[in-house]
Amino acid sequence: MKNTIDLNLYRFLDLLYEQKTQAKVCHVLDISRATFNRHLSDCRDLFGNELFIATKGNYAPTLFTTQLMSVVKEPLEQLEQVQQISQSFEGTDSNIEYVFHAANPLSTLLTVPLLKGLTSEEQAPKISMMDWSLEGVEFPKSGSLAIGISGFPNEINDRIVERKVGTLELYVYVSDSHPLATEPLVDLACLENHDTVRVSMGTMDSNSYYERLRKRTGVTLEQKLTVASIFSALECVEVSQYVFVSFNMEEGTYPSGVRKIPISFKGERVEFDVGMQYHRACYQHPIIKRIETILSKTIALV
Repeated sequence: MKNTIDLNLYRFLDLLYEQKTQAKVCHVLDISRATFNRHLSDCRDLFGNELFIATKGNYAPTLFTTQLMSVVKEPLEQLEQVQQISQSFEGTDSNIEYVFHAANPLSTLLTVPLLKGLTSEEQAPKISMMDWSLEGVEFPKSGSLAIGISGFPNEINDRIVERKVGTLELYVYVSDSHPLATEPLVDLACLENHDTVRVSMGTMDSNSYYERLRKRTGVTLEQKLTVASIFSALECVEVSQYVFVSFNMEEGTYPSGVRKIPISFKGERVEFDVGMQYHRACYQHPIIKRIETILSKTIALV
C-alpha cells in the first residue's frame, strides 16, 4: 500500500460505499465509466485490497472497506463543512446570515449592540440569536456564519477557535425586603444561605456560571427556582426572598422594588470571563475581528 492518496479518491470511495452502483457514482461526480474504473483500480492498488465485490452491477464493500470508511467518513464531512463555511463569506457582508449562539443572560446583554454594529443604511443582514450550542457553531447551517458567546474557557475540539472577549463583574439582585438589601457589598459565601433563582441556559443548561464559581471558590449556591429569562428572574426576586446572581444592569431596567449589590469574595470583586467561539475556517476573515470588537467594547462598558 502506498503512503499517499489523492483526497478526491476518498470521496469516490465514500460515495461508492453509500450508493453501491457505478451509474449513481458517475452521475453524482459527473465522471465517465472509464474514469470510474480508473479510480477504483487506483484505490485497489493504493490500499492493496479488492475494496468492493461487483455482482450484477452492485458493489458490495469488503470488511476492509467498511472499517476504512468508519475512519475517514467524519474527516470527509468536516472538509466538506469547511468548504460550505467558506462559501458563506462570498459577496458583501450584507449577504452573510449571522447566527449567534449565546447563553441566555449574555444574549440579553449583547443582542442590541450586535444588531447596531452589524447593520447600517446600506447593509441589513439576517441576524439570529439562538441558545448556546457548540454543535451549532461547529456545524452551522449552509450559508450562515455561526458564533458562540458564553463563559470562558470551554472544553472544545481543534475545529473550534475560542477567544476571550471580556470580563463582567457579578452582582446579586434582591428585593427591598430581603435581609441582604441594606448591605453595600455581599460576600459570595453568604449567598450559600439563600435560595437562588437561575436562568435556563437552553442547550447549555448545566448551571455554567454557578459551576465556574464553585470550582474557583468552593462556594455552592442553592438553586431552587429556574426561569426562562432574566426579566422573569427579576420579577420573581421582587415578590419573594429569592436572590439572583447576574451581570450589571442599569437602574431602570430592573424592577423598582429590587436592589443590586456587588458581590465580593475574600476582599475581591467576583468576575465572569466571556468568550466567543467560531469555526477555524473563519479564523482570518475580517468580519470575525469586527464581531470581536463589538463584543469587547460592549462588555467593557457594562
